[in-house]
Amino acid sequence: MFLLASVCLVRAESVDKLPKPTSYVSDFAGVIDEGSKQSLEDLCKQVYEKAHATIEVVTVNSLDGVTIEDFTTQLEDKWKVGPKGSDKGVVMVFAIQDHKRRIEVGYGLEGILNDAKVGDIGRSMVPQLQQGEYGPAIQAGAQQIAQVIATDAGVTLDMAPVHTYHREQVEQRGGNNWFGIVIFIVILLVIFGGRGGGGGRGGWLWFLLGSMMGGGRGGFGGGGGFGGGGNSGGSSGGGGDFGGGFGGGSGGGGASGDW
Repeated sequence: MFLLASVCLVRAESVDKLPKPTSYVSDFAGVIDEGSKQSLEDLCKQVYEKAHATIEVVTVNSLDGVTIEDFTTQLEDKWKVGPKGSDKGVVMVFAIQDHKRRIEVGYGLEGILNDAKVGDIGRSMVPQLQQGEYGPAIQAGAQQIAQVIATDAGVTLDMAPVHTYHREQVEQRGGNNWFGIVIFIVILLVIFGGRGGGGGRGGWLWFLLGSMMGGGRGGFGGGGGFGGGGNSGGSSGGGGDFGGGFGGGSGGGGASGDW
């Protein structure tokens, strides 16, 4: 029972427990690859310095029963995304276990990023999100948002190519998270296999092991499960180059969806 409880465990984050960001990308779910993360940090920094607007990316494992709209509003109220006095901020939130996404737009950008436009941008990310390619999906969506902001501001941004990778690489990133559990199950199989009348117990262990190794969007692979990076507790990348960009308030519009 302890083993099954461990396998089914879902890490949930509440807004109150999330630390203040130290970079533009707060990958609390640990699912964004390093290449995409660095490209996102650079892009968001350019948007802030050249267009005086802020794009924040946030991933969490679970919303813990809260709607993604309420979660994002609470997050924006706490973090005050966007330069002070302008409300030119965008928050992109992704709840990995819940398969929910939202793009929240501050009042200062609502004229150029209306609900219909950000809805289209959100839907364009769905195919890669469904494949567990979180970094490339988020980078592509952020680039679309950044381009709209840059065009309106009359500036040019240097955008890196969107990093893509095969499904096998996504699964490899999550492999270390469940390797120890697989070994534990194998040990149990050996123990139960050596006892009389243990066939029933061994049967369900073999079934569980086969289900885990079968991959797919559930389980421990890239598409769902425990996420790719395994580092759920901290913020990501960027560090010293973070330009700030906080002081705005909530409001404006946005669009939500799932994948």
